[in-house]
Amino acid sequence: MTLNIFEILVLVSLTQGIFFSIVILTQKPFRVKANKHLAYSVFLLAYIGITELVRAKGFHKQNNVISYLIDDIPWLLLFYIPLFVYFLKSAGNKFSNSKKLIFLIIPFFIFLILFNLIILHHEYKLIYWQVIQDEYRLIYDVGYYFAILFNIVLCILSYFIIQSSTISYNEKKWLKNIWFFNVILLLIWVLDSFLPKNSLPYTNDDITYPVWFGVSFFVYWLIFRGLIQLKLSQEKSEIKGLLQSKNEQIVPKKETDRTTVNKEFSIKNEHFENFLELIVQEKLYRNPDLSRDIVADKLNMSPGYLSQLISASINSNFTTLINDYRIEDIKWMLLNPDFNKYSIVAIGLEAGFKSKSTFYSEFKKKTGYTPNQFKLMKKSPN
Repeated sequence: MTLNIFEILVLVSLTQGIFFSIVILTQKPFRVKANKHLAYSVFLLAYIGITELVRAKGFHKQNNVISYLIDDIPWLLLFYIPLFVYFLKSAGNKFSNSKKLIFLIIPFFIFLILFNLIILHHEYKLIYWQVIQDEYRLIYDVGYYFAILFNIVLCILSYFIIQSSTISYNEKKWLKNIWFFNVILLLIWVLDSFLPKNSLPYTNDDITYPVWFGVSFFVYWLIFRGLIQLKLSQEKSEIKGLLQSKNEQIVPKKETDRTTVNKEFSIKNEHFENFLELIVQEKLYRNPDLSRDIVADKLNMSPGYLSQLISASINSNFTTLINDYRIEDIKWMLLNPDFNKYSIVAIGLEAGFKSKSTFYSEFKKKTGYTPNQFKLMKKSPN
């Protein structure tokens, strides 16, 4: 099997995709439950890409087992299913643990049975059904085009699952990026399947270069970005568990400073105390999507009144106060040896900041140091 330089690069990227899947499935830092489904999907995608390359070069014709694994198993009906489940679980969707998800693999088994009946008829002459004799090519075509439709439907459903989720901004952005890449792959697949062959910039009908290029780019992006993101997800999950077990009460210094309380609001200060109690007890500041409206609704007051209450009580505003809590949370974690093994970024995001840049900017504005400088300074001997 002779490969040109482009095909060698594609083969390398697809092989790396398989190794990426193995790493996600076997290495402890990446073993978040949802991640295994992403690993399965990438593995299948890489495998399909390799089989397409093998088919294009005619190598499968020299080996019956390889030919069967490539031509007679409808892999295209499988690869998006684990990705769909990954989206469900990562988005915290209520159907993520539904037993009904098993029905998604029914089309795969239907066409697997049909394809094997064709083999038994044509290659082994063990059965003879006239319908198979007459319509076996149609069965293969129906399986192929149904796979396209099936994956498009799952892709559309995935979009609504991600959009309706209540996960953090960074987690949603990560899922949207994966979804976007797969939309591009599906689009390339559809165009390559339906556009007239003479309109394509390559002449070999068996080699779907655009699909290969898209899959390779996706695999390289996942390796470059995914390992960082998946490790970050695992760290955040562990940090959340630690925080829940410790249940420390973080109190920003500014909160206890009553010298700034306006006398006009002294009678209504009970409302402010209720607000602080809610923030501290429920750790609302750790929610990156927390807003003034959410808190006001919990306190049964208008957002405008809440803003006025905070301003009059401590001469501050809602966002500043919430960030004060987050900064104190982070400072406590940075100095606690139980959190030493986790990255500073994971600590900042789990404390409630939406992005690394916002976290670093706010931390330096409040303390005068970067998180790493603060940690080194506080832990270094005098």
